Amino acid sequence: MYYGVIMGNRRNYKIVLLSDGSAQMRSVKLSRSKTIIAFLSIIILVGLVTYATGKLLAQRYINIAMSEVLDENRNLQEHLNEAGERLTDLDHQLSQLASSDDQLRVMADIPKIDKDVREVGIGGMVIPGIDYSNEDHLIGKLLFNLDKLEREIKLQKQSFLEIERQFAGKDEILAHTPSIRPVEGGHISSSFGRRRDPFTRCWKHHNGLDFSLERGTPVFATAEGAVIYAKRTPGFGKIVIIDHGYGYNTAYGHLNVFNVAKGQKVKRGQKIGEVGNTGRSTAPHLHYEVRIDKKAVDPIDYFFEGYANIGKIK
Repeated sequence: MYYGVIMGNRRNYKIVLLSDGSAQMRSVKLSRSKTIIAFLSIIILVGLVTYATGKLLAQRYINIAMSEVLDENRNLQEHLNEAGERLTDLDHQLSQLASSDDQLRVMADIPKIDKDVREVGIGGMVIPGIDYSNEDHLIGKLLFNLDKLEREIKLQKQSFLEIERQFAGKDEILAHTPSIRPVEGGHISSSFGRRRDPFTRCWKHHNGLDFSLERGTPVFATAEGAVIYAKRTPGFGKIVIIDHGYGYNTAYGHLNVFNVAKGQKVKRGQKIGEVGNTGRSTAPHLHYEVRIDKKAVDPIDYFFEGYANIGKIK
């Protein structure tokens, strides 16, 4: 091992290296300028190493912090997406309520709520500090939809209260108002309105709904009333017509068999026949009509889709 001793004057420095345990001695002569340059180089080197080490450590901590922030942002994005999906589902449910509300208003004999009114205005609340044009757009959209949904719910509650007041004390009228599907399942193969006649291919007004189902499927009365017609005709084949009173009549055509007779009283949900293919028909189906004061109306406004069992006789 060597021990160093620095000796010198103003111009030169002499570094003497002594060996431990021996008489060996070595010396290195350096000028003053070279010594200064050497010390400065050492200082600069130490500074650079310190700076580089600090920068690497700082970058590492920044990366760790950024990773945590990114994880938090990812979790927040997932929560926002989930909230958006739930809002979409709630909006869909509210739309279904609005459809039911329209049907109830028809039954209550009060005007439907105008579509523009159901939009409950435009705009929405603006939250300070949110940039709606950039990364906060999703949050802004959620808040807007929440505000709109709240106003739509208030409107729907007011509408149901109005309908409830209209129905108060009118149980008899409700019992005689067509309000359920005449069959379970199946699909509507022909809607109310203009269509091509399946035989002549000419455009003609279709006064009811056609339900495509298997032969023998039960057909139910859609409200209380009395059977005023139960015969076979050239056009509708075996047909049942029920007078429900209060201006309502319903007709059930192309039946396979009758389960009622003229003059018979029926209840909502009571079986009156079975789906068939009688009369002027290309395949088994039920032709169903609703008339008010002898005028045909769209039956779809007089039942709640999917609830054929409401009030069914057991």
